[in-house]
Amino acid sequence: MKNRILSTLAVVAILMSFAVAAIAGDHPSKSEHPAKETEPTVEEKMAGLQAMCEETATARAERHAEKSLYDRLGGYDKTHKCMEKIIELHLENDEIKHTMEGVDYEQLADHLTDFVSAGTGGTAEYTGRDIKSAHEHLELTDADFLSAGGDIVKAMKSMEYGENEINEILCILVSMKDQVVLK
Repeated sequence: MKNRILSTLAVVAILMSFAVAAIAGDHPSKSEHPAKETEPTVEEKMAGLQAMCEETATARAERHAEKSLYDRLGGYDKTHKCMEKIIELHLENDEIKHTMEGVDYEQLADHLTDFVSAGTGGTAEYTGRDIKSAHEHLELTDADFLSAGGDIVKAMKSMEYGENEINEILCILVSMKDQVVLK
């Protein structure tokens, strides 16, 4: 019981840090702001996200069985607008904007929309590269992963997605972390 309470508190702290960063548009670099004693470490944030995803797996599956995440995201066009917003935020995010160099943003938005659609119950077919080969040259860290996640939360909140949909997308991303964070 104590571990469950601690992991729930860690998840709340992580989601709050995503929300605060999303609302403030704040993406301080690791060197600008050293971790405070009360601020969870990157490892604690990742562990908290993984625990939250494990604890909510049944509820997420039940929601998806009732109505697909794809439908709750608003279908292809709304998902595409969200992907464009995420790309825009990544370009403004000093921690990860270097990963966007040389990228065709329109093609990326199309590929991401197809990927999300195909993986959440839509009919689109994803024809892009596999996740690992698309990310391996970026040498992403867990901190980069969390920073990108903050952009995703901010974009989804700006489009008025609910917490369930935001958390479900986060859990999908967490499930793929080891294919994206290879450093």
